[in-house]
Amino acid sequence: MRVSEPARFGLLDGRQPEARVSYVVARLERALRGEINERVKPWGLTTLQYTTLSILEHGEQLSNAQLARRAYMTPQSMSEVLEALERKQLVERTPHPTHRRVFPAALTAKGRMVLEACNKAVDELEREMLAGMTPHQVRSLRKGLVSAVRALHAGLPSR
Repeated sequence: MRVSEPARFGLLDGRQPEARVSYVVARLERALRGEINERVKPWGLTTLQYTTLSILEHGEQLSNAQLARRAYMTPQSMSEVLEALERKQLVERTPHPTHRRVFPAALTAKGRMVLEACNKAVDELEREMLAGMTPHQVRSLRKGLVSAVRALHAGLPSR
């Protein structure tokens, strides 16, 4: 038996169903990825490269594996991202003192400058995206999204 769209979403009276939260979040993620890609392109970056720089922003030196986990990428893909960022002189990797095959990455001065410019572009994107919301709605949205991420054990540990 085929279930009609309204019934599938729990509506039997023919009203327009609300989209699933997971669908809306996925659409937003795809739209944001594309928009961020366009906003960081003037600095020669991709969204994945920008994400990697953002992870390194707090001064930690992180291994390829650590960066890959935080960026939800495979270690092989992260290796390619890091190689591109090294060629652009935005990150540097130095040998780990006790693990000869580990080369933690850190931002260079140039990487910090590029990241700062990209952050301004992404800040503007967020302002545009949230322009129709009140500050209270923005705080509620952020709180709800963080709660959902934590419920799925996908990061953002409690402070």
